[in-house]
Amino acid sequence: MNLNPQTITFTRKDDALTLVIDGKDHAVDRVARAFPKSDPNRFIGFLDAAGHEIGIVENLEGMDETSKALLQEELKILYFVPTVKKIQSVEAKGTGSVWNVLTDDGQYTFRILSRDALNGSKPPAVEITSETTKKFRIENYWELDSDSQDAMRNFIPDQILKARYARISGPGSNTRRM
Repeated sequence: MNLNPQTITFTRKDDALTLVIDGKDHAVDRVARAFPKSDPNRFIGFLDAAGHEIGIVENLEGMDETSKALLQEELKILYFVPTVKKIQSVEAKGTGSVWNVLTDDGQYTFRILSRDALNGSKPPAVEITSETTKKFRIENYWELDSDSQDAMRNFIPDQILKARYARISGPGSNTRRM
């Protein structure tokens, strides 16, 4: 159902988000952007606990400010990816590890299940996915301070090391290959 942003409202009770359509409350279990990367502020869907669509709003124009703020807060929780500025500690716990980091959004402590939680497919950036699926981003591993690099030494994705090595010993370099 297409929703008119001027005729719907959102409320929050405890941690639950409620969508009010024509005076009827609908518990929102999940908010989802249809195009989170290419068009994040258009076509936002709302799902109930069974995963059924309650409705979708094309944009937020005309939505009351309180509802808009609640919705934007919910979207930030889901989609905002903090940038790691400093790794304060990484401590092995069972098969995973607990990370304590300082980000552009403050301090976070989270757990990863294994080294596979670090994605280095776009070197020198590293994307970290916590066990709760919250994502964190390191813009450039090589620009982290030495203590931060040391803290995550055992977790560096192979792609980061390969990209660094290829840049140092690639075409035009003066290093010899054996």
